[in-house]
Amino acid sequence: MDAMEVVGTIDHRDREEFRSRGFAILPQVASESEVAWLRQAYDRLFVRRATPGAEDFYDIAGQRDREGPPLLPQIIKPEKYVPELLDSPHFARCRSIAAAFLDMAEEELEFYGHAILKPPRYGAPTPWHQDEAYMDPRWRRRGLSIWTTLDEATVESGCLHYLPGGHRGPVLPHHHIDNDDRIRGLMTDDVDPTSAVACPLAPGGAVVHDFRTPHYAGPNLTDQPRRAYVLVFMSAPAEVADPEPRPWMDWG
Repeated sequence: MDAMEVVGTIDHRDREEFRSRGFAILPQVASESEVAWLRQAYDRLFVRRATPGAEDFYDIAGQRDREGPPLLPQIIKPEKYVPELLDSPHFARCRSIAAAFLDMAEEELEFYGHAILKPPRYGAPTPWHQDEAYMDPRWRRRGLSIWTTLDEATVESGCLHYLPGGHRGPVLPHHHIDNDDRIRGLMTDDVDPTSAVACPLAPGGAVVHDFRTPHYAGPNLTDQPRRAYVLVFMSAPAEVADPEPRPWMDWG
């Protein structure tokens, strides 16, 4: 049976969970063979691109002038360097899933990819934040991220944690990690983590979250990498007449 028929299926319960909690867990969106292929593409990408100054490579948790290995390396738009990613059954499946969750036609969805690596034993935490905090407030988009793990994602290795229902509130005040403008990553202090839900996943599993859902991932305390491949899908931007201030975006 084709992989498209056995993984990545969703139903009304998944859509209702996404609407009510702001996230939904999908136990398997990539088959074992697809995960193996994605790992190979992912590792080649980081060997080629994860060097200081490389275009689309960022250490989201480290100072821009920091020496030493990156704390939380990320590559934006990996499809620019591995175009085969867009021809994969996994991409087609995720686009279909996103269209179902957003109630939009697939051809109307804009997208980009995002590769996030937590290296073993020193991969930094990803502090509490909302994805929308990184977005220009002059434009409004409906959208979501499909966060697929290529390794076992546990609490110890840095699985995602979410605040259920947080997507129904506003974009919270954010600031740069450690209040250091040299660090690209953002965080918010306006959350109560006692109500957070951890989402451990097996390889090939995914969690889908709204742009406004507050989320966190701990450091990688294990001997294995925690590789995540994220696909971000969204509507075309609509202009906002009276955009809210987001002073944390005013940096070089």
